Amino acid sequence: MNKKKRSIVEHSLALFLEKGIRHTSVQDIIDRAGISKGTFYNYFSSKNECISAILEMIREEVNMCRIEMLSGKDAKDQDLLIEQITVLMKLNEKRGMRAIYEELIYSGDLELRRLVLKYRLSEYEWLAERLTEVFGESLRPHAFESAVIFYSILQQLLYIRKLIDGYSRDVKVVASSVFHYIKRIIHSLLHENTAVLRQDHLEVLKDQLHIAPARKNDVLDMLKSLLEESGLSKAQKQLTQALLAELEQPAVREAVVAALLKSFLEAYEDTEAHKTVRVISTQVWYYLKQHA
Repeated sequence: MNKKKRSIVEHSLALFLEKGIRHTSVQDIIDRAGISKGTFYNYFSSKNECISAILEMIREEVNMCRIEMLSGKDAKDQDLLIEQITVLMKLNEKRGMRAIYEELIYSGDLELRRLVLKYRLSEYEWLAERLTEVFGESLRPHAFESAVIFYSILQQLLYIRKLIDGYSRDVKVVASSVFHYIKRIIHSLLHENTAVLRQDHLEVLKDQLHIAPARKNDVLDMLKSLLEESGLSKAQKQLTQALLAELEQPAVREAVVAALLKSFLEAYEDTEAHKTVRVISTQVWYYLKQHA
């Protein structure tokens, strides 16, 4: 997401929080962002597409934070996973996304509801993969159900607690308790034949929502385009080339790519290309997880 598009997205989010999505028009966004109608439609075909970009922006921020947290750490560390889980909750709270999600869900607009489900599904998919890393490959057939159960319990506990005393306990504390519960549920899924969902149900839902997998060629093209940018430092070029070379190998080494990603991100910190680099890194991470 380039600087101009991100600016429009940020202004749109501010307006949606102030006036609500329903009562915010495209013209309102144009006026707030100080752009022409042509500029808006150069980036978005509709207000709904702008909403989709907001959700994508949040997902990118969460994913990159999680990647940075995992770099150089033990993927099986349960405390680390709990920290990664809370990133989304904390960012949603900071950005005011709870109100946005509620309005989207109850809007009556099928397209908007599908957008919410699409991004919620990506979160289930992420947690399913991480739970498999922590608890082992035997969980994979039940990882999707485990992720759904985890977030269902977590969200309901936070919601009820807020109704009771007007605030939610520290998300990490609640997530830690839910993690304790999920370990017992996982035991039941593995040994007591209690499963309701299967891993292939996730693929069915993704197909219904037209969620395309991260494709290697797309990632390679983004890296090649980045190398064509002027003004790259020697370190930026070398790290980009190294990442590109590793991803072009027939058998990509996940550990090598994961190690490169951290330095790759740091090399572009505080540059105009940083947002683009974050997007590339997110896509690389998704590609690795799909081919793990």
